[in-house]
Amino acid sequence: MSESWIGVDIGGTKIAAGIVNGQGAVLARSQRPTPHGEVAIADAVAALVLQLSPNVAGTLVGIAVPGYVSIDHRTVSYAANLDLDNTKLADLIEARLDVACLVINDANAALWAEHKFGAAQTVQDAAMVTVGTGIGGGLLVNGKLVVGAHGWAGEIGHMVVEPGGRPCGCGSRGCLDRYASGSALATEARTSEDFAVIAHWLGFGLSQVSMLLDPDLIVLGGGVSSAGAALAEPTRERLAELLAEHGRHATPQVVPAQLGPDAGFIGAAAYAADHVGKRGMDGIGVGASAS
Repeated sequence: MSESWIGVDIGGTKIAAGIVNGQGAVLARSQRPTPHGEVAIADAVAALVLQLSPNVAGTLVGIAVPGYVSIDHRTVSYAANLDLDNTKLADLIEARLDVACLVINDANAALWAEHKFGAAQTVQDAAMVTVGTGIGGGLLVNGKLVVGAHGWAGEIGHMVVEPGGRPCGCGSRGCLDRYASGSALATEARTSEDFAVIAHWLGFGLSQVSMLLDPDLIVLGGGVSSAGAALAEPTRERLAELLAEHGRHATPQVVPAQLGPDAGFIGAAAYAADHVGKRGMDGIGVGASAS
């Protein structure tokens, strides 16, 4: 078998994992419910890795999490939905398995997957907004993910788009998360016309990103990517209007993500492969897969 790696995407309700090859193809996959607590999560991840690759020695594992990750990609600084706080997740996995492990924010992982294998392959400067229950974000500049000084960069969902507006779970008010998240889609986007409401807020938030970073491309991911052009096109139109007000007439493309729900573990695996180095990864064993 050609060179391949294991990616894991830890979500609030399920952990998905897969063996990913150098072309981004998923060779096997498995998942299980997300347990509570760092020890139980580490045990569940280790079990999934062993299920996918019983001969695990030397395997490279990338793990995506919905939270802040240290700049050395070893520690989950904070992930509220997983009840992880300063959790040395890479160490916990490596203590259970003979693997090399890297941890990455889930939106960054999704953007890396799209950059390597999907909608952002042709650009070096891109942003990604993942719209699910909440809003996540990732930033790519000169072909590199922007993580910031403390691993907190890219939190697009917590940019304030309406000062003093709706209260947000982060403690602030008026965050983009409260106007264009999955919950907003569920309550406001009942028809294609209603996507204009979500596009208004996404366009505004993305105009701030564009003024700061000037990306070539913006990728819409998460559950919202299934809306396709019904959301991407009005979002781009709103973005173009706002940038034109500042004298900017080159508008980034706004496109749906291509890799769907696998993007998190695909990107985690690929990022680990690109940044940890190679440790005898040829021919890892593929175990029984379960969806």
